[in-house]
Amino acid sequence: MLRSTVLLGLAAMAAAHPLIQAQEAVTCVSGLYMIAARGSEEDPGEGPLSQVTSAVKALVPNSASVAVDYPAAIYDDGTYPVSVYEGITDAIKKVKAYVAACGASSRIVLLGFSQGGNVMTDALAGGVLKPDPLTEDYRKYIRAVVSFGDPTFTAGQGFDVGNATKNGIFSRGGDSLELLSTYSSVLRMYCMVHDTICATGNSLTVHSAEVATFASQATQFIVSKA
Repeated sequence: MLRSTVLLGLAAMAAAHPLIQAQEAVTCVSGLYMIAARGSEEDPGEGPLSQVTSAVKALVPNSASVAVDYPAAIYDDGTYPVSVYEGITDAIKKVKAYVAACGASSRIVLLGFSQGGNVMTDALAGGVLKPDPLTEDYRKYIRAVVSFGDPTFTAGQGFDVGNATKNGIFSRGGDSLELLSTYSSVLRMYCMVHDTICATGNSLTVHSAEVATFASQATQFIVSKA
């Protein structure tokens, strides 16, 4: 039933969002261009990820950030997969639009919290009933990827940071994990033990604090890749 609901939702979304869309205006910057996907049910914008984007802007001159335009919705009726699908689609569109406008000078950073982390890592590695991930052509423009409290967190990976020892509620495997691992040198996934979402723990308080907990460390990582 859930799969049918999701498929119907994706079909309706595709009908409402034609493949041919006007390319959004892009302003090229000499610093980092950061694309941020907020967490579930947060108000439109960057959400707590602004802690990181603001810090990076202070350290890397002429950097800019933009929020992924997506619902960030979460319900038990299949809304979450459709929301993630829309987030992936918009994130990939933003990457492609920036590279098309700015070319070889493009230095892109992807950031995501909670559902937004799901969006960003799926944009690189794909997933079940998800859009095709970014192709190899765009890899050289992706300077850093950071996710906080990502439900697709898979324990024991070289790009994991924190003390989580259990997988997230939608942990990866197979080809998707293998593809994500090819970004390991520019990827950091932050997750703490007890986080309900990324470590199947029992604390939403820990989950809500993931960005604040690792904001400084993530900023240093991003700046090191600038």
